[in-house]
Amino acid sequence: MTGPLQFGSPSPDGHKVYPPPDDLPRSPTGRTPAWVVDEWAGPGQDLSVVFVPVPRRRRRLGLVVGVVAVVAAGTWWWTSGAPALPDEVVSALPGMVQPAAAPPAADVVALADAAHLSAEGRELLFGARTELLGAEAFAGRCRDAGVSPSVRTAGAVGCFRADTNAIIVYAPADPRLHGFVVETVAHETLHAAWNRLDVAEQTRLAALLETVVASLPADDKVHAQIAGSVGGHAESRPTELFAYVGTQVWVAGGLDPQLEAVYARFIADRAALVAVHTGWLAVLDEMGAAVDAASDALVAQEYANADELAEVSGAEANVTFYRESYDAKVAEVAAMSASQRQRLQLSWVWWDGTVLPMAPADETLAAAAALLARDEAALPVRYAAVEAAEAAAATERVRVEAMVADLNALQSELTPGSGEGTG
Repeated sequence: MTGPLQFGSPSPDGHKVYPPPDDLPRSPTGRTPAWVVDEWAGPGQDLSVVFVPVPRRRRRLGLVVGVVAVVAAGTWWWTSGAPALPDEVVSALPGMVQPAAAPPAADVVALADAAHLSAEGRELLFGARTELLGAEAFAGRCRDAGVSPSVRTAGAVGCFRADTNAIIVYAPADPRLHGFVVETVAHETLHAAWNRLDVAEQTRLAALLETVVASLPADDKVHAQIAGSVGGHAESRPTELFAYVGTQVWVAGGLDPQLEAVYARFIADRAALVAVHTGWLAVLDEMGAAVDAASDALVAQEYANADELAEVSGAEANVTFYRESYDAKVAEVAAMSASQRQRLQLSWVWWDGTVLPMAPADETLAAAAALLARDEAALPVRYAAVEAAEAAAATERVRVEAMVADLNALQSELTPGSGEGTG
C-alpha cells in the first residue's frame, strides 16, 4: 500500500475498505469491537468488508483510565496516595478531596511576617523548601556551584537553589541576631523573585540596580558583599544586586519608582525590611561603642591608679625622709645645753611646700611633729584608696573583657565557618 486508503477504495485483497463511522463505540486502543461491527452492518451485509480503524484523538483517555483505576482500588488509593496515577490525572478527578499542602512551619511564617513579605513574596517563601540551619548543619550547604549565596565577612550565610527551589539559611542561635536571619530569608526570597521575572524585565531592572549601587559610598560594606556573592560568576550579578539592594538600601521616598514597583510585588514594606537590616547592625554597633567607651574609661582609670600609687609611694618616701630628718634634729637639739636651746631658732620648708618660718627651735620642731603626724596618718588612707581603686579597676576589667568576648562571639556567629565558599 503506497498511501492511505480512501473511503470506498479497494484493499490489497480486493475488498472495499470502509472506515467505521466516528460515532461507533471504540476500545481504548482505537479499534471497533466485532460485536459493534455486526450490529452496525445488520442482516445481509458482506462480512468480508474490512474495517480499518481510524485513530481518534483520545482527549479524555487519561481521565477514563484514571476513573477505572480508582474504582478498582479505591480504598488503597486513599491510604497510599495513588502512586500509579499521574499527578495531573488525580488533580482532574471531580469530586475528589485532594490532600492539603503542608502548611509552612511556624518559624518560617514568623520570619515572613518579620520580613514584611507581600502575598506573592510569602508564596515564594512558603512554596520553596526552606531550611533554617545551625552552624554545623549549614556547613557546606551553600558551597555547590549554581547557587546564589549571600555572604558576610568570611563566608556564605544563605543561598537559593533554583534547580530544587530550595532556600537554605544559616540561623545563629543568639536571639540578638534574629534580624540577621530575617534579612537572610528576605534576601533569598528575592533571589526566587528574580527568577520569576522575564528576561526583558530583568534587563531593565539590572541597569537601574547598577545605578543605585554606583551611588553608594565606596566604603559601604554592601560592595564587598556583592563581590563576594558574585565571585567569578558575573552572570549572577543582577540577581545579587536585586537581593542586596532590596534588603539593605533605602533612601527617603524610595528608589526609582520602576524598581520599587517590582519590589512591592514581593515586599509589602521595604522601608521596614531595610530597618530590620539597620536594626540588627545597630545592636552590634551599640555593643561595639559600649565596649570602646568602657575600655577607654578603664584604661584611663588604670593610668590614674598608677599615677596615684606613684604619688603615694613618693609621699611615703618623703615622709620617711622627713621623719628621719626630724628625729635627727630632735636628737641634736636635745644634746645642746639649755641656754643653747633657748637661743636656737629653726625654720623648715616641708616636703609638700609648707613653710615653717624661723621660730624658736621648740616651736619649729613641734610644728614639724604635727606635720609628720598628719602625713603618717594620711599614708594608710591614701594607700587604701589606691588599693580600692585598683580592685575596682580589676573588677571592671573582667566586665569589659566579658563585653569584648560577648561581642566577638556574636560577630563570629555571623559567619558559620571560614570553610564556607561563596559559590
